[in-house]
Formats: sequence, structure tokens, C-alpha cells
Amino acid sequence: MTGTRTPGREQLGPLAFSPDGEEWVEFGPTDARRRIGFHDYAAIYAVPGLYERLFYETLGMRSTAEVVRLYGEVLAAESLEPGGQRVVDFGAGNGLGGEALRALGVGEVLGVDLEPMARTAAQRDRPGVYDDYLVGDLGSWSTQERGALARREPTAVLALSAVGIGHVPPGVLECALGLLGPGGIYGFAVTPTLLPGSDDPGGQASGFPDFIGALLRDTEPLCQTSYVHRRRPDGSDDLAVAFLGRTR
Repeated sequence: MTGTRTPGREQLGPLAFSPDGEEWVEFGPTDARRRIGFHDYAAIYAVPGLYERLFYETLGMRSTAEVVRLYGEVLAAESLEPGGQRVVDFGAGNGLGGEALRALGVGEVLGVDLEPMARTAAQRDRPGVYDDYLVGDLGSWSTQERGALARREPTAVLALSAVGIGHVPPGVLECALGLLGPGGIYGFAVTPTLLPGSDDPGGQASGFPDFIGALLRDTEPLCQTSYVHRRRPDGSDDLAVAFLGRTR
């Protein structure tokens, strides 16, 4: 033997996408091609390396890097030691965000995700990154269940993948930010159609413009940046705006 092979990683082959929008992705060796839904995260996480190949290597996803970079800048500006921080990685997926937070030096990282396969993939691909990884719909948790997480006194809640329609309803994001006590830091990124003042019908119907407007009024905004979240399969840019703020 000349080295250790990651099961399945070298078998992903070239990726192909549905011709009309983000419907499906095709992958695998020539004699065993597979199609799965573009946003079927359970199926994507089940294949080692596919999430990274699809969203990071092929489509250039940047939201994790942007939000973690801003968070690191806030810690430095506030003279806060990363090792003393307890961060909830909301929508933790297969652990890429948790890994980036550990690289920043964060002392405690707690993962939360709706998808059970996300935790399985994180434990498979990045064992030891999370101090704990909880699975479930935070918006449907009981007051006692959310209180148990809040009692761990997170210093920050970060959503490290851009929030869009169909990803996280504003009420659930509000529940996540509600885990913070006074002075806690939050961070997330949204598509521009969800910003206050947007005249996009879908964005208005989502409730996000009103939610973000109220959040920015009721908390202390710290920084924000506009950037390309990732490319779409047709080559166009999927834009995002990342926010960091502090609860009053």
C-alpha cells in the first residue's frame, strides 16, 4: 500500500448539473453515474467529499470564510480571546464551519442542524471538531430544550452558510439568536433580496426584511460586508451580505 484512500472521494468524477436551475447534480465514475437533488443535503452528506466538491471546489462558496473572518476581526477589535468563546454553529452541516472556528482558536463549538445526516457526516469527516452536536428543528424545541442550550451560555451564535428563502425561516433564526445573553455576538449572511427595503416579492413574503430591520434597530450592529456567496451552475453570481452584531 502506498497511502490511505478516503472512501468514495476519488470516485466522485466530474459533476454535471440540470439544465434549468438548481434541480439536480450528477456525479460518479463513467459506469456508475448518479443524480441527486441539488439541495438534497441528506443524500449529499452521505457521500464523502461530495459537499465540498460541489459547493466549495466547483461553485466557490465563501460564506463560511466571510462570516468567520468578520467574527475574528470583531474578537480582535474587542480584545476577546478566541479560546474563551463558546460558539453555536447554527446550521453546522458536515463541520466545515466548526473546523474554521477551531482554526480561529475558538475554545468551545456547539453544532446545531436540522438534518441528522449532517451530524453523521461531521463525525465521519471531522471528528472532535464539536464539543456537542444537536440535531433538530430549533423552532419546534420546547422552552426547556432551548433553555438547556442557553444555559451553556454561548458567547456567539453564527450561521455560517448564507440564509435564503427555503433555508431558515426568520422565526427559527430568531430562536437561535435568542440563545444569547446580553452582549452576545451574532453573525449570519443573507441574499440581498431579504434585506430591509427590498422590493423583491419573494423576499417580502419571507418576512426577512422586517425581521432584519427590527434586529438592526434592537441590537448593536458591528460590521457587514457584501460579497459573492457562490456561483450558480450557469456561471452567474449568487450574492450575499454578511452581518455581525451584538445583543444589547
